[in-house]
Parts: sequence; C-alpha cells; structure tokens
Amino acid sequence: MNSVTRFYFWSSKTYFHCFLYFLGFYGLIGCQSQVESYQPISAETTEILDRSSNLLNSGQYRRSMQFLDSAYQQIGNKTPLDWWEKYNFLSRIYLKYDVDLNQSRVYLDSMFWVLKDRSRLYQKEYAQTKFLEGDWYKAGRDFEKAFASYFEGREFAQANLSDCLISNLTYQLGIFRYEQQQYAASIPYFKQAIEENEDCWDADMMDQNLYFPQMYRNTLGLAYEKTGALDSAAYFYQKGLTFLETIEKRYPGEKKFISLARGVILGNLGGVLASLGKTQDAERFLKESIAINSQPNFDVLDALTAKIKLAELFISQNRLQEAEQLLVAMDSVLSGSELKNRAYVQGRIHWSKAMGTYFEKQGALDKAYPFLKTHYQLRDSLDLADNALKTVDMEASLQNAAQQYQLSLINRDNQIKTIYLVATIGFTVLLVIFLGFIWQGLSRSKNINKVISQQNIELQETLGALEQSQAENTKIMYMVAHDLRNPISSMVMMADILLSDEQISGENRVLLGHIKTSCNNSLNLVSEMMQSNKNAASFSKEAVDIDRLLNYCVELLQHKAHEKNQKLILETIPVTAFVSREKLWRVISNLIANAVKFSPKGKSIRISMKKTSEKVIVSIKDEGIGIPESIKNKVFEWYTDGKRSGTDGEKPFGMGLAISKQIIAAHGGTIWFESEENKGTTFYIEIPIKAQKS
Repeated sequence: MNSVTRFYFWSSKTYFHCFLYFLGFYGLIGCQSQVESYQPISAETTEILDRSSNLLNSGQYRRSMQFLDSAYQQIGNKTPLDWWEKYNFLSRIYLKYDVDLNQSRVYLDSMFWVLKDRSRLYQKEYAQTKFLEGDWYKAGRDFEKAFASYFEGREFAQANLSDCLISNLTYQLGIFRYEQQQYAASIPYFKQAIEENEDCWDADMMDQNLYFPQMYRNTLGLAYEKTGALDSAAYFYQKGLTFLETIEKRYPGEKKFISLARGVILGNLGGVLASLGKTQDAERFLKESIAINSQPNFDVLDALTAKIKLAELFISQNRLQEAEQLLVAMDSVLSGSELKNRAYVQGRIHWSKAMGTYFEKQGALDKAYPFLKTHYQLRDSLDLADNALKTVDMEASLQNAAQQYQLSLINRDNQIKTIYLVATIGFTVLLVIFLGFIWQGLSRSKNINKVISQQNIELQETLGALEQSQAENTKIMYMVAHDLRNPISSMVMMADILLSDEQISGENRVLLGHIKTSCNNSLNLVSEMMQSNKNAASFSKEAVDIDRLLNYCVELLQHKAHEKNQKLILETIPVTAFVSREKLWRVISNLIANAVKFSPKGKSIRISMKKTSEKVIVSIKDEGIGIPESIKNKVFEWYTDGKRSGTDGEKPFGMGLAISKQIIAAHGGTIWFESEENKGTTFYIEIPIKAQKS
C-alpha cells in the first residue's frame, strides 16, 4: 500500500475514533473513579513548623528559614497537608515579615496547586487559602479582589464547615476592621469568633482549642484598649489568662507556648493597669511578662514592647535611672533586628516616644526634640501608608462581592449551556461528516485506485516544490502553529469550565481530562514550534540568585518525582549571575523534568552547583536509562528523530533540548552531557557570572 493509501485510511479511522470519543462523552455513564482519602499533617512537619515559628518569634529570621529548608528535605513521603502547611508558612512570612509580595504569591499559588481537585477533602485549608489570598490582595491595595476572595472563602466555609472552623475567618474580618483603626467596629467580630469557637471543645483540635481562642481574647482586649475602654480591656485580658490556666491541664505538652502567650497577655494587662493608675500591679505584670518572653526562642518583640511600657511607667514615677537602663538596652535590640518590617517600625515609634518623654522629664528639651521628631515622622509615614485601607467600607465591599459572585454563577451557567450547545452541534457535524465519508467511500469504490494514483503523483510534485523552498516551509509552519493556539486554548478553557462543574463525574470527567491533557500537550508542541524561530538573544537579563532559582525549580517538580517515588537531591552554594530568570528557569526545569522522565522508579536525581572565578556550572545527574550512542549527536537538533518515551511511557516532544541549547548560547554559555546507556546521564550548564558593581 503506498503512502497516499495509508494517509487516506488513517484519516477515515481518525474521524471514526473522534465519533466514538464524543459518543462516549455524551452516551456513557462512567463508574466512580478511585476517591483520594484524607491524609493528616505528619508529626515531623508539625514539629518543624513549631521550631521555625519559635525561631522567628525570637528574632532569628534567617536561622528560622534555613532550618525550615533543611529539615523539610529530610521528610519522606510528604502528605498534601505537609506541602500545604509549608507553603502557608512561607507565604505568610513574605506577606508579613520579610515583605515580598511576588514571593508570597508564588507560595500562595502553590497552596492552591496542592488543593487542586481536593477542596472538598481539605475544606478548612481551602477556606483559609481563600482568606490568605484576600490578605495578599489587601497588602497590594487591590481591595475589590480582596473582598471577592474573603467572600468566596466565607461562603465556602459557611456551606461546608462547622461554626468552630469558621471562627478564624470571622476573626480575620475583625482584624481587617482593626487595621482600619475602626476598633469599636472590630469588637463584634472578635466576640462572634469566641462564641463560634466554643463549638470546638468536643473535638481534639489544638489550633482551635488553644492557639486561636487565647488570640481572640487578647485581641478583643486590645480593641477595647484602643477605644479607651480600659476597664473592659483589663477584664478580657484577665479572661485570657484564666483561659490559659484552664487549657494548660488539657495540653501539658504545650507549656512553652502557653507560657509565651501568658507573657504577651501579662504585658498588655500591665500597660492597661498603668494607664488606670494601678502602678504596683502594672509593674509586677510587666516584669513578669519581660521575664517570660526575654528567654531564648520566646517572643523577643513582645518583650521589647513590655519593656517600653515599663520604661514609661518608670518615667511617670520619676525613676529615670531605671528607665534609662531599659531604653538603652532596647536601642541595641532594635538596631540588631534582622527585619525592618512594620513591627520593627512600630517598635521604633514607641521607643522614640519613650526616649523623648524621658529627656522631657529631665528638662533636656534639646535632646528630646530629635526623638519626638522621629516618633511623629514614623507614625505619619505609617498613617499615610494606611490611608487607602481606612477609607474602605467593608460591609459595602462584601455586599458588592456577593453581587459579583452571584453574577459570576449566572455567567458560568450560561457559558456551560453554550458549551453544551456548541459541543452538541460539533457532535452532529462530526456525525454528518463521518456518514459522508462512508457514503463517499462507497460511491467512489470503483474509481479509488485511479484517484489514489493521481493523488500520489500530485503529492510527489508538492513535496518536490516544498523541498526547494525551505524558508517558505518554515514560514508556513510558524503561521500554522500561531493560528492553532487560539482554537486549542479555547478547547482547554472549555474543558476547564466543564471540569469545574462538580456535577460532572465518573467517566465523563475522565474523558474531559483526556481532552484537556491532549490539548495541553498540543499547546506545548505549538509553543516549541513557535519558539524555534524566535531570537533567543532578545530577552532581558537581571541579577538572579542561581541557588534560589534551583531551589524553586526543585520544589515545583517534587510532585513529578514523588509520582515515581524518586528523590530530588539539591546541593547549592550562594551564586548570583546576570541572566534571564524565566529563560534559565525553563532550561533547568526541562532538564530536571527529563531526568525524572527517563529515570526508573525509586531512583535519585542530584542537582548540584560549582563556581569558578568567572562562571557557574550546574549539573543534573540521574540514574536513568542513558542515551544510546546512535542518537547522542541528535539530542540538541531541531525536530530530531532521536526521541524516546519515558520510563513510565511519558510522551516526548523532541525540541526541549534544542530550545535549551539556544537559550544557554544566548547567555554566552554552553550545555553538554555525559551519558552511559542503562547507567545514567549528567547534563551540564555553564554560564558566565557578571561582576558585581562596587
């Protein structure tokens, strides 16, 4: 059978398969797929996060992050919650402590990725992720999107969670009011959170029974203190201390945390009592608070706040020498702070005011002036930064978010109906085409050989013409690839919309998943075809920490390695190079993904770095199937025929290494490999390092 005959019957078979595919999508009722079971957070992860939090509270930010990274690499077989909790911790770090909204968003997206298709299994975590997303938008002053996330998270929680688990979301809405300095308006939210939390006591949930309740009571006391209702503030601080005494019997292993929390509340209570004129009790509570949280790995920042309150108390009593000792010691603590974030600025504000008051009390107004000036400047800068937040109407914004949410539901229903209609029309057209092919094949059966021969001649002539114009062929390929993106992207979008409908399940969902996977593979191939004609040297470069980039690539590809029970081992050193972050990320991710693809289950993949005076070398070493001698000279070619499937049948595209070579060459670097069949392959990337400016 000649090539045209094979092509003709292949086309008929393809239409027949498409017909059966759509017939199966509409006509079959699939069986239930295997349901994933809930996996709790591991004890190792809980211990690591507790340790990291303690280091963070004690002011040891860098040590906290280093411990977290190294300790997490030692955990094997991580559960989804192990990953979610780590990403949650890091996203909040970059949102509140070492403020970097871009980095915070990366980890927030990773939290959503962990919960993808698992929102019904991990309902509490999904609601908390939506609220964290709202906090992220709020930090970026995008309040419309912030309230949309808050509303969606609360709607989901109210539909799926008990009041016990909703309490923390209610508390976060109160915090929004508190940060707007609308302290009286925040109080009802804190009280409601305490009431909702009372439903938790029948369950053994430490965060709901210990961590959150004491925080609710302490913050409620702070809100009353800010409104000037000092007696009410003292009452709720006492309530918080009573709660800690009660809960200590239930959780004897949490004595350190309970002591730390007690120190925080004692410091707040001491400050209120000082304002009420009960100076003896105030001094006793403040000293007890300082003694607790000045201990190693306790809350050093809270201890600093308590010291400022005690110094102010000493100044009011004319005990200036004692006040001076405290204030001087606090200056060295503030100067040595690793992070200069909002909490640090607030500490500086309070300390500067206390220093100004101290010198005023001495009658040294010339010395008091610089400190009072600093106090007002820092306070005004914070107020200016918070002006946009203060003007937001939370209730109106939530109501608007509710209206937008309902409108989106209506639009989604309309879109789904439209997709069903289009799919039905497409199915009908496909059926007509299929029947037309059958009719055409029967009616032309007598002349088929003559037609095939003529088509073969025409095809040979066409192929000859195409071989004479390679440039035109490349142009046509680019145009076709470009034009294919929109329809394929539309198919991915329609599949995503259908998959978001939880009423579609079983084989219908499996078929939709196949459609989406096939379309995504096609998009990747089209993108690589288009990239093959791009000038790789046209991208912009910037100073990039190569070790952090490697760490990020490994984190994002861990799930692929876990699917094959493989271990990614990362060995880095601090190196900064002048490169394109996105392009180099693409090369490294492609090489690691290839190592995973061509390595058997249970093997290790080692990613390491080496630095010379002018260059950095990154190596990715696997224990896989290796590269045969017959195709070693083809792996970096465009449209190479040296393609192989992965050890689990993963499909290749064949252009990833060619694109990688083009990107590395544009950086003035080189890429090569060493391989031995059935023993493994090591790919090397060498790129120059731009000298740092002095």
